[in-house]
Order: sequence, then C-alpha cells, then structure tokens
Amino acid sequence: MSAITNISAHADYHRSDYMFSRTQSRALSQREWEHPTPALRSWGNVLIPAMTAAAAMTVALAALY
Repeated sequence: MSAITNISAHADYHRSDYMFSRTQSRALSQREWEHPTPALRSWGNVLIPAMTAAAAMTVALAALY
C-alpha cells in the first residue's frame, strides 16, 4: 500500500482556457465596432424637457410684454 503524500485540488487554469479565440479574443474586443455609439434617447426623455422649456419661454415673453 503506497502512501499518498500530496493531495490537492489546485489546478493551473488560465484566462485563455475559458475563451473562444474567434469570438472572445482580446484583439477583437478592442476593435472599433465592439464599442458602438450610445443608444438613441426616448421621445419621452426629449419631449418633456422641451415642452417645459417652451412653456417657460412663453411665460417669460408674456411677462415682458
């Protein structure tokens, strides 16, 4: 019967072990098309401030005349 002297759960894992070279490579993630422009804003986010500003300008112009 041989004695087991070194029992370990350690394994040498590297980042490359979890990546597909075609779809997740660092070189491809640095390409221009991987960082798209921000999404367009919703009409609700644009319309409410615009109407508020227009109403404020109308009140200000009415106060001047």
